[in-house]
Amino acid sequence: MHNLWIPVVAIFVVTGLIFGGQAYSESQRDAHIAETISERLNSQAPAEISNLATVNKGYGVCGDYALSGAESGRFYYNSNTKRLAVGTDAPLYRDNCESVYN
Repeated sequence: MHNLWIPVVAIFVVTGLIFGGQAYSESQRDAHIAETISERLNSQAPAEISNLATVNKGYGVCGDYALSGAESGRFYYNSNTKRLAVGTDAPLYRDNCESVYN
């Protein structure tokens, strides 16, 4: 019975590392998106992002952003190419996010 606990504990540790690493990676991605939006819009304050939706089999993110100056809008970010489209009139946004919000 004692030998049974070793594989069980190992499975839980590996599972924790996998899901913990994924959560950490997503939080880094979100921070990078917020920083990139702030830079693109020449804002000193970081953007706040919300209503995130994963598109394109996990390679893209659609969402809303808000800046401290009451400016807000929508964005699309491609995690693979690191391309950002700000605003609903951007072609990348229309191609990837219109169906998510309509």
